[in-house]
Amino acid sequence: MKKIFYCSIIMLLVFTSCENYLDVNSKQTNKAEFNALSPNQMLAGALNNYTTYQIITLGNYGNKLAYVWGLNSGYTTTDAAYNYKYSSANYGTCFENAYLYGDNFQDILDKKDTYSDYSYHFGVAKVMKVMCMDYITALYGDAPYSEAFDSKISAPKYDDDKTIIPKLFAELDEARDFFNNPSTNVVDLGSEDIVFGGDTNKWIQFINTIELKMLMRLSKTTDAALVTLRTTRFAALNANQDFISEDVAVNPGYDLSTLQSRSPVYRTYGLNEALNAWTSSNRANAAGDFAAKLVNGTINDANITTGIVDPRRANIFTTIGGVVVGNVQGIFPAAAISRMSSFFIGRLGSDANGAGRDAYLMLAAESKFLQAEAFQRGYMTGSAQQAFEDGVTASFDFYSKPFGTYTPATLNAATYLTAIDGKNGLGWTGSTDKISAIMTQKYLALAEWQGIELYIDNMRTGYPVLPLPFGVTETKRPNRLIYPTSEYSSNSANVPDVSNADLFTVNTKTPYYLQ
Repeated sequence: MKKIFYCSIIMLLVFTSCENYLDVNSKQTNKAEFNALSPNQMLAGALNNYTTYQIITLGNYGNKLAYVWGLNSGYTTTDAAYNYKYSSANYGTCFENAYLYGDNFQDILDKKDTYSDYSYHFGVAKVMKVMCMDYITALYGDAPYSEAFDSKISAPKYDDDKTIIPKLFAELDEARDFFNNPSTNVVDLGSEDIVFGGDTNKWIQFINTIELKMLMRLSKTTDAALVTLRTTRFAALNANQDFISEDVAVNPGYDLSTLQSRSPVYRTYGLNEALNAWTSSNRANAAGDFAAKLVNGTINDANITTGIVDPRRANIFTTIGGVVVGNVQGIFPAAAISRMSSFFIGRLGSDANGAGRDAYLMLAAESKFLQAEAFQRGYMTGSAQQAFEDGVTASFDFYSKPFGTYTPATLNAATYLTAIDGKNGLGWTGSTDKISAIMTQKYLALAEWQGIELYIDNMRTGYPVLPLPFGVTETKRPNRLIYPTSEYSSNSANVPDVSNADLFTVNTKTPYYLQ
């Protein structure tokens, strides 16, 4: 693991990745280029790069593990997400980039003594650093934390993930405090806040919602200390239910001019730089068979009774012969498979619409479904049914939202809610297990946009009940990833030895939320 200096975006139109890596043993405070940067000059770049990490790096893995995506026709693969044969060479950027971008936010926090009036910037950096560590612990378990962001330590020790989690909640408290008790001459967030445009109240709501999400990670845990933590933190959160109620959009000025200036989704899944061919990621990824059947309304089993075509279907995948055709994971398809929709890519009306479109850290629907689950489990006081219906409505509103010059057709959530109400696993009244209904509707709302959350939700709740890829010998999805090759080569004295077999059993190496 290395301490990395991030080339901050001073002008918001620059979106290049950092190429200036400081010597691992150097002190950042001795670097003139680091000292010259104030927190406001560093924030936009850090936020933008983290957004790409969550949506693209984590989203790619999550959408595959959650069976949202499968393989497109004409493609073969040895992807571990489809054959469950993992090694340290698989999905290493899920680990590496979390620390790279977490360190970007720590770089901002390291400015506190020099730039004491940037309280709001430190609050943003603090919650975003927590989000990086949240995914690290959920995907890997034990991880560097106490020594991870110290530039003097090139090989940080690994901390027990069960000891990291309480500290992350403490860091959320610190983030709130930066907003609630700013310095006397606090510098306002300006255009460098590419998320909320300087609205500190919305940042506090976002922190609350991130805490809610992290607390729901603990819904399955039997660890006594973590159960106590969950109870204590929920008591405080319940007393002040102030959560995000809008889609959390990121946009520093995305445009069509260069590949790097385009929105992450369009840059990855839209057209290439020359705008004359689809990207390889677009061509290879297509609809997964489970997600296809769910939106087609053709799942009818003990878990889900549908028969209802989802009105969002054509906004999630393309249709073939009027239906979404999905790939059975593990099979190399020859027949045509439905691909990701133009709505998801953003290529509607013009390429500029997609390239300049917002990226999303969180959808309003996710916030509502988190609340619905917390109410249903008795962690907070409120109407689970109302929050569930609000989540569905928020998803329909999202798919009806204009962007650029494009205005989609308005989708009617009320009609859909009436149609599914008596359907087991899909509607509220007809579902014998309300958590199943909440998770299935959350799956439909977040599919493609926040795939990693669907995978983590499925692991902790079991819903929706997903089939395994064809041909795998394992009987369940992997509980975690193996640490990347870079850790085994550069931090071999500390990194735990994890085998493929360890991924499919519950043991001391299993992430905290599944123990």
